[in-house]
Amino acid sequence: MASDHVDVLIVGAGLSGIGAACHLRRDCPDKTWAVLEARDAIGGTWDLFRYPGVRSDSDMHTLGYAFRPWTDPRAIADGDAIRDYVRDTAREYDVERHIRFRHRVVRAEFDSATARWTVHAERGDTAEPVVLTCSFLFTCTGYYRYDAGYTPTLPGLDRYTGRLVHPQHWPADLDHTGRRVVVVGSGATAVTLVPALAERAAHVTMLQRSPGYVVALPSRDALADTLRRWLPARVGHRLVRGRNVLFSTVSYQLSRRAPGVARRLLRRAVRRQLPAGYPVDRHFAPRYDPWDQRLCVVPDGDLFTAIGAGRASVVTDRIDTLTETGIRLASGAELSADVVVTATGLNLLALGGLTLAVDGTDVDLATTVAYKGMMLSGVPNFALTIGYTNASWTLKADLVAGYVCRLLRHLDRTGQRVVTPLPPPDGDRVPLIDLRSGYVLRSVDQLPRQGARTPWRLHQNYPRDLLLMRHGRLDDEGVRFSGPVTPTAPAARRPMRTFDFTGGTAVVTGAASGIGEALAHGLARRGSDLVLLDRDAQRLATVLTALRTRYPDQQVTGHVVDLADATRTAEVAEQIRDRHPRIRLLVNNAGVALGGRFDQISLDEFGWVMDVNFRSVVQLTHVLLPALKAEPGAHLVCVSSLFGLIAPAGQTAYAASKFAVRGFTEALRHELRADGVGVTSVHPGGIRTSIARNARMGSGVPAEDFAADLRRFEGLLTIDPARAAEIILTGVRRRRPRVLIGWSAKLPDLLGRVAPVSYGRFLDVGQRLLTHALARRAAARSAPTRAPAPDPATPPG
Repeated sequence: MASDHVDVLIVGAGLSGIGAACHLRRDCPDKTWAVLEARDAIGGTWDLFRYPGVRSDSDMHTLGYAFRPWTDPRAIADGDAIRDYVRDTAREYDVERHIRFRHRVVRAEFDSATARWTVHAERGDTAEPVVLTCSFLFTCTGYYRYDAGYTPTLPGLDRYTGRLVHPQHWPADLDHTGRRVVVVGSGATAVTLVPALAERAAHVTMLQRSPGYVVALPSRDALADTLRRWLPARVGHRLVRGRNVLFSTVSYQLSRRAPGVARRLLRRAVRRQLPAGYPVDRHFAPRYDPWDQRLCVVPDGDLFTAIGAGRASVVTDRIDTLTETGIRLASGAELSADVVVTATGLNLLALGGLTLAVDGTDVDLATTVAYKGMMLSGVPNFALTIGYTNASWTLKADLVAGYVCRLLRHLDRTGQRVVTPLPPPDGDRVPLIDLRSGYVLRSVDQLPRQGARTPWRLHQNYPRDLLLMRHGRLDDEGVRFSGPVTPTAPAARRPMRTFDFTGGTAVVTGAASGIGEALAHGLARRGSDLVLLDRDAQRLATVLTALRTRYPDQQVTGHVVDLADATRTAEVAEQIRDRHPRIRLLVNNAGVALGGRFDQISLDEFGWVMDVNFRSVVQLTHVLLPALKAEPGAHLVCVSSLFGLIAPAGQTAYAASKFAVRGFTEALRHELRADGVGVTSVHPGGIRTSIARNARMGSGVPAEDFAADLRRFEGLLTIDPARAAEIILTGVRRRRPRVLIGWSAKLPDLLGRVAPVSYGRFLDVGQRLLTHALARRAAARSAPTRAPAPDPATPPG
């Protein structure tokens, strides 16, 4: 029996499970994880369903992942395209090697003493038992049975001589060419099957007990096609996705608040699609309000086209019995059928049939209450994915996966190991899924419940959930964070929740001016002893005198050192280590700049920038790291730049050094997490420091070009160093992993995320605008001042 441990165990490798794995890889790279999949392929629903015409019933810009744009021209895609999209995403994010196929999870038991789940699975056809343990269990199995769809009792089935099939398990050998087909049902599967089968069948009849709402939407999105030609893929994807979310939210709210208006609009749209005189009210006017059941989408009105062409028809009636050659209806009419397709729905199965237990007691799902639609009251360290019923499934799945990553980071940051949702204090309970569809009503009593208010209410509202789950509090009234009851082994030392500035020594480089000088004052004011480094001896002496005068209780020492000199840097670092045993904070702040394109600078000049900006950071950190690790709650700060987020032309050396600082810092953050050392990467924007004035010019750069670049850069320097220092120290106190200072850092960060390849075009436009603004400012300053016009009331002389 195999057994191993991971931090997070995902159950299911469908659309939700692959998305959850990608979120973990992106947002929690230090976590170990695995995916268990009962079948032998990626794709879930989109690999299982192979019936003719299978496709999405939502637009792919919202059914696709937020982090990976859908680039296919088809806005409503077929099953093969969706399956390929999910598999390509898994390959792109290196998820495949973490998936263990043919592992069916049957039971999971949580032990509060160890804060771990023990998960029991069966592998392969032999049902070989497999046991794994995990700290957090994340189920992404949907809520229906994969092995069998719902087929109602059909009288006379034993004498029917034709072929009876269910769409969930479509037989590969079924050839319906030239045959009479009856599709029983009126839901999304039925309206998909009818036009697809009608392309080759002699005739297809959709037999429904009662009508449902059907909406025709274009299979291609004109706005998406236009934006795809002009904008980067991620930008266009976000714009179209936002537009579609807004449209679906507004239309749903209209349907719920003014159902009569929505009914008339839907009926009018259907009437326009069908031939004149067609009995719309009999076959396409449901008795229930819109969104009491899910609306069915038909791309380009293909169902209505098939009906208009006479290749398909709709019959609204009840089945009396099956006969040898077809179906006799309650009205007495008979439908001839060589093939009967029972598109009659699904069987719900919560958690894929997984049984949960907490501290030896089985969990009755029907007695639990969902927290934020993704966790269950009384079940620790557990999440499940249930998508929207009124919008694309993946919209909610993305939010759930992102929220799980937020929870995991919060547990690490606070040193806690268990998060347990609580039941609502009031007793109101309503079904978790509020649709009146048959497949829901048949099994609703087996599912968890929901409460009457946030955070126990499932709102079916993406904009509202976006605010709640991405930006809302983690420690609200509906959840309790805690540690294990009795740890079985000493836990790794976690970073403290906040940084304590008092009682230790802070080492700051580049401390004679700018951000470094402001940091020194801010740290002394907060009670830190100081060790300051800078190459400017005169300026450093002035800063030391000011600090000692203003903060006489703090020990303040200084070292004059040119960080480009590796030998001298090593000597100073060792002196600091030996003389100051309680180093609690190291701020690698010093930096230099070099103007010029790569072919305009020498390798010696390039090396000088790398030595000061990167090599000295590595050197100082390497020498002082043992002291930091020995000091409880210590912290490391490395100051990168906005050019550690983006790399514009003319900043080859500087950007290379700052990207190196960023990578070094982020890797250290993961390495030092278990040692309790916090790490922050700082990315200042336009700070009014002397770095631009003191920048060197590459040996091959024309003086006039360098002067023009310097003027443009100084035009961006709008933030006071004292303000920047306060933002950094606030980030340190809160143990922030990354600090962005000012719009001139936040905007490039956004550009780098949404347009990682083409952001240079935006920078070129911004540079032209800035050059024009500076030229206008210079012209205004140099214009002669006009003498005031004489007062006509004052006589001359």
